[in-house]
This record gives sequence, C-alpha cells and structure tokens, in this order.
Amino acid sequence: MDKIKVNDFNQKLTDERLHNHNRHENELKGLYREIISSMATDYSEYRNHIPAFLQSLENNSENSVPYSIDLFFALYDKLLFSKNFRPFDLSVMDYKPDDHTLEMMEPILEASFQKKNKQRLSENNFDISTLSDDNKKRMATLVIHKLQNDAKQLNWNEDLVFSNISLSGFLRQILLSLDNAELFYHTVGLIVDRLSSSEHYQPGRDFTEEVLLSSYKDGIPEVGYFNSFRMYSNVGSIHASLIYINLCLACILKKKPPYSERLIREIIWQALKFFRNVRLPQFAIQIYREIPVEINFPPYERRSLDHGYFTCLLMLDDPLLPSQLLDYLRQERESILAGGINDAMPWLVTLYNIKRIYPDADFTPNGLGFFLTTFEMIVPADYVKKYKDIIEADTEDLKKHLKESLVKLNETRNTADFVYDNKSAIMISNRLIDYSTKNKDSSAFLLSMVLKSDYSILFQEKKSEELVQLILPEVNVDEIEMLYDNSEEFLQELSLNPGVAMCWLACAEEKLSQLQLFNDVFSFHLHEDWKYDLYKKLLDSDYFVDLKFDDTVKENRGVRQISPEEYANEEARIIRRLSIGKLSVHDNANALYIVKDMELSKFPHNLFLNSDGDFIAKHIPVTNVLSTEWLLETHQTSPLPSDYKKSIWIPIDSGDYPLSYLFGNIENTLQEYSFNVHQEMKLNEPLSADINIVCSHGAKNISETQIVSQEDHLTYDLNTVIGKGRILIFFVCHSGSMKTEFFRNNVTSLVKRFIAQGYDAVIAPCWALDVTVPRYWLPEFLKSFEEGQTISQATYNANRKVNERYPTPAAWACLHLYGNPNLIKDIK
Repeated sequence: MDKIKVNDFNQKLTDERLHNHNRHENELKGLYREIISSMATDYSEYRNHIPAFLQSLENNSENSVPYSIDLFFALYDKLLFSKNFRPFDLSVMDYKPDDHTLEMMEPILEASFQKKNKQRLSENNFDISTLSDDNKKRMATLVIHKLQNDAKQLNWNEDLVFSNISLSGFLRQILLSLDNAELFYHTVGLIVDRLSSSEHYQPGRDFTEEVLLSSYKDGIPEVGYFNSFRMYSNVGSIHASLIYINLCLACILKKKPPYSERLIREIIWQALKFFRNVRLPQFAIQIYREIPVEINFPPYERRSLDHGYFTCLLMLDDPLLPSQLLDYLRQERESILAGGINDAMPWLVTLYNIKRIYPDADFTPNGLGFFLTTFEMIVPADYVKKYKDIIEADTEDLKKHLKESLVKLNETRNTADFVYDNKSAIMISNRLIDYSTKNKDSSAFLLSMVLKSDYSILFQEKKSEELVQLILPEVNVDEIEMLYDNSEEFLQELSLNPGVAMCWLACAEEKLSQLQLFNDVFSFHLHEDWKYDLYKKLLDSDYFVDLKFDDTVKENRGVRQISPEEYANEEARIIRRLSIGKLSVHDNANALYIVKDMELSKFPHNLFLNSDGDFIAKHIPVTNVLSTEWLLETHQTSPLPSDYKKSIWIPIDSGDYPLSYLFGNIENTLQEYSFNVHQEMKLNEPLSADINIVCSHGAKNISETQIVSQEDHLTYDLNTVIGKGRILIFFVCHSGSMKTEFFRNNVTSLVKRFIAQGYDAVIAPCWALDVTVPRYWLPEFLKSFEEGQTISQATYNANRKVNERYPTPAAWACLHLYGNPNLIKDIK
C-alpha cells in the first residue's frame, strides 16, 4: 500500500475536524477499510503504516472514534452473524504432567538459556527434537497450569513476569510442533492481562509486539492482533485498541470459515471490557445483550461476561444495581464458590466498590454482606489489598501504591501512550486526595497532584529500537524517598518569597479540596460551597468562554456609555454565578500561585473568589504555575537581559479591520518600547524575541484546533509564527482556554503547548478579548516590567489598569498569566 492513501485519509479527517463537517464521510469509511485490509496482509506492511495511521487517529480523536467504532461493528457483526464456528481443540490438556515431566524439561530449558540468555519469542531456541508428542503435551499442560495458577495474582513481581515470559517461548515451540499454535496465543493472553494489571504497560506493549511478529510467522496473525487489542484495551487506549481489533477481525474474515469459537468468545469478552474501560458502557451493554445463542460460553466465561455487565451498571450509577446483583449472586452462589479464587476475586472487588458508592445497599449478613465475608475468606487478603486500599482510601499505604505506579509509569516511552498509561495512577491520586485531606497529610496531597495537574507537560519521550528487550523497573517503594516526604527540604527547594501563598486545588469525588502553603505552614480546606453539578452546568453552557462586556448600550435616543453602577451590577451577577469557587487564601498574602488539577483546568484562575466573596485577582497577583514539578524545574531561571528584545505579529496587511483598530490603539506603545513589528500575513521566520506578542482571531475551540485567523485567512501551523522566546502574549480570543479530553488523561491548550516548547510564561485571554482592552493593558504591563517588577506583578498592574476603565471582570480579568510568576528583567 502506498503511503499516499494514509496521507489522504489524514488530510480528509483533519479537514473534517478543523472545519467541523463530515463531507468526506463516505470516502473516509472506504479509505479506513482499505488501509486496515492492506496492513493485515503482512507484518512489514503493518509496520510501515501503523505509526502514521495511528497518529492521524490520535490527532483527530473526536472525529476518528466514530469511524473506528463503525468499522468495528461492521466487521464484528459480519463475523458473528456468519454463525459458522468450529470447536477449539483442548485435547492437549488431557495429558497430565508428573514429576518426570519437570525432570525432562529442566535440562532443555537450561541448555537453551546457557546458549542464549536473551531470547526472542519469535525464534526457536529450544531443542525438542527428542521429545515424543505425549511428553510435549504433558510439558505444555504443565506450563499452562503454572500460568493459570500465577494469573490468580493480579500484581506480578519481576520473578513472575520473567519466569512466565521465558516459559512462553518454550510453550510456543511445543504447541507449534503439535499443530496447535492457537492454544499458545490464548494462553499467552494471561501474561498480557497480568502485565497490564501489574501496570507494566510499556513492557506489555513490547511483549505483544513480539507476540504479533510470532503470529505472522505462525500463519495466524489474527490472534497476534487480538493480543495487541487485549493489551491496549486493558489500558483504555481507544485508538490503538480499535486499530488492533479491526486488524484482528479483518485477518479472520480473510480466511474461509469455520472460525475458531474460542477466538470469537475471547473477542466478545474483551470487546465488552474495552468499551467499559473507555467509558462507553452503552456499547458494552449492547455487546452483552446481543451475543448470538449459537456461541456457547463455558460457565466460568459466562459469569465473567455477567460480571462485566454489572460493572457497566456500576459506571452508570444504576440505582437498581445492588438489588440486581444480590439476586444474581444468590442464584449463582454455588457455582461462584466452586470456582474458587478466580471466580470470587472480581466479585469481591466489585462489592468493595458498591459498598462505597451505594451507602444504603444491603450489606447485612442476609444480604450482600454474606457474599462480601465469604469472598474475603476465599481470596487471600494480599491478592486484593491494593484494590481495597484504593477503594476505601483509609490507609497510608495509598502513598506506596502511587509511588509504585509512578515508577512503572516512568517506563512509558511516548506521550501518546503516557496519557493512557497514567489512568491507574490518577485513580489512586483521586483517592489519595480524599485520604490526605482527612488526615492533613501534605506530602500525600502533593504526591497526588503530580499527575492530577497534568504531568504530560514535563514528560520526556524516550527513544528505543523497534523491538526491545524486556526490562522491568526496580520497584522498592520503601526505598523511594520523594522530595515531598521531606517537608523541610521541599520548602527550601520551592523557596517561596515571604507573603506568597501557594494553593493546590483538586477536584476528587466531586469535592473541592485545597492545600495552602503560606510562610512555610500548610493548611487544608474542604470547600463546602463547592457544587460539582453547578460547575458542570457552567461548563456545559459555555459560561466561561462566553464571557464578554460592552462599554456602550443602545437606547431609544442613541448610544450611551455603561455607567459604573451597571458595571458593579454585572460584577455582582458574575460573583453570584461563581460563588462555588471560593478559596481560602491567607489574609496577609501578597500574591497567589495556583496549581489546579485537570478537572478544574477550565475554571479561569482570575475568577476564583476569596472567603469574602470578592475576586482574589482584584487584590493580589494570581498566577497558574501549572504544576509543582514544573515550577521547581523553572523557578530559578535567569532574568531577561536589560536589553531584552520584543516583537509582535499583527497581520494588518490582511485587511482585517479589528486588527487594524487594535494596531491603532497600541502603535505608539510599540514604538515607545522598540518592538519589531510584523504586519505581513506570512512571516519569513517565526518570532524569536524575548517577548513575543501574537495578535489574531481565535474561535471557542482554539484549544483543540490551535488555529488563528485574519480576515478570511487561516493560520494552521503556529510554529510558523511563534519561535523561541521567554514570554509569549496572546491578544487572541480564547487562547488561554483549556480542554480536557474524554478519552485521554491530559489537557490541550495553546498555553500548555508553548510552555512545553520552552516559554517561561504565557499570558492569554480565557474568553473573547475585547479589542479595546490592550490599549490600557499593554502600556501598563510594559512599564511595570521595565521598572523591574515581576511578570506576575506587571500582569496584575495591567489588569488593574483595565479595571479602572472597565470595572467588570469580563474585561479586566480576561488576560491570565501562566507559568513562572517570578520572571523579571535584569536591572543590575
């Protein structure tokens, strides 16, 4: 397949996203099918095109998901409605191993590993030429039983990972020689599941890539793609998951029926879990309810499907769930109890969740309490300790669990994977916020905010070979001492100036928790005025992005100026709407640094209120410092040189009237402060001064599209406009707005993009910037900064200057400061 086809797909999909239409729908559906079909033909074809194709789906996430799901159900329905399935051969498992079996295996394994210590799954490394088929079957059964037994533990240590992966190569070779390679790929799925449940996500992806290569060599790539789907869907990586399951289905349908019933059952079960994991439970429930009667699930697998269905109801907060589950458990009690640990463990974890989420559920000895107690007797406590700790959030061990997750997360190589891999760690962080607030544990709160404040801004991608050796990180939580564990050392590293308050804000369990640091003293606050449902209504109604003001009003006799009383009434109305956003800030604070978690990223920091119900930013400078870790890395950056350079892009050559009006308002200021002014639409090279200002138009969705416009001209790539610099100022509507992504745990925004590209600070409007504001704002900002005041104080002074002319937060609070609040000009 030519790369042109993938490029064509990307261009059409990007066009639909940027211009909000679906005119390419039929073409894109056809291209998607062709690309999947071509990649499924051989491994090299897949390797050549998967990076660009996956990147296209990721970059156009909201538009690409419907196309991927549409193709999945088309292929899935075609496969299931064929109703032509063959039973799976498990006769190998009839051969019972004995002591002699292990005695025969050991020298074969030892000889192989002595000859080649670093082995690849896709190679034949074991001399099994002298083994009879009966002995091979006994050895295969022995290895499979070991895997099944080890899989009862959800969290594998290094020994379990390496021993089972080492044996998997031997198992593949044995089953391949017995003409039953498919059994290997179903068995190896246990390793895939345990790598993901143990949060070894990057090693898991590396392992499944080797499994996929092996499956092509063995002539059954569909099971290789299925294991990749299994890995990515366990993590909730929606785009990669859908690519791999579509490749799996395409490979199956390329072959003539009958199709393996075992593989079909696995696809149904994993697809149900996938849609649950990506928070699309309606599709999972659809799959559950529409399973063809011709497909016969063994009792344990049927109960697993039932469990998946109940967990979807849990996601949906179904009020009938506790009673429905109790009826089900009573009906299936004997079967579940007979199933032992494997059967009881998922139900036990689910009951822990129901007990927390449904406080009125019947947990008496005659109700769900019976099953909770019984399952706890069956399942060893250490098997579920981590999950119970996370759910109940009543133990300091949560810090250990989070540290372990962070260590493993550090193995992730790509940002595209990081925003999915951090899901488990963020879940622990949410529960740790609850624990730390109740127990006044500042180190736990700070640890929780590492990921909740979006660490992807600091994430460094790591290079690797296409196929890498499996390496696990050393995880000894007791020896991991983070900066936050030592309060004295942390305060010294942070080195806040006297009088500066720093607040960490976290929305967890729909509650607003705050940690404040003022003059080296921590304090905790759980805000009773916070109402999560009201916050969501503000977001759903576009309240923040729709803020605007007028300085005149039309009346019967003409146009008049807005009066001070009318501005005061408008401010009072805004305060009433934002009364949920009251913070506890020390009365003596002379500046405020804020770190918000991703859930709060859309709440503009200039609009937080103090305990008296007034805007904090009216009284002291307020800066969003993005994250503790970013501030620690950058707070000691050098000042701007005394002769720092300034440049501005204001493309009035486009004939754009508002830009021309803006230029007329600030032209004298630009001349006074020696700006290098660029009026052309296309720059020969990007702005690269110390302070760069960009003037253009931005839509409400600019955080997603990252497009600016002038008259009828669109600038798609801002890297052609914005180069290197220290301070970036956007006079572009909505350019300071943030967007949280539904499928990925990160925030998209222009601010984050250019902070990540090296800027120390970004100043941008969170809503539409009125064209009259910069004439008052810019001279005051530059004057204050030239005098040697910090960027936070200069921004505050400039906002106050706007307030003198337009005393409404829709005007003076529009421009927000992000990044390093202490950036200053060198005046020595």
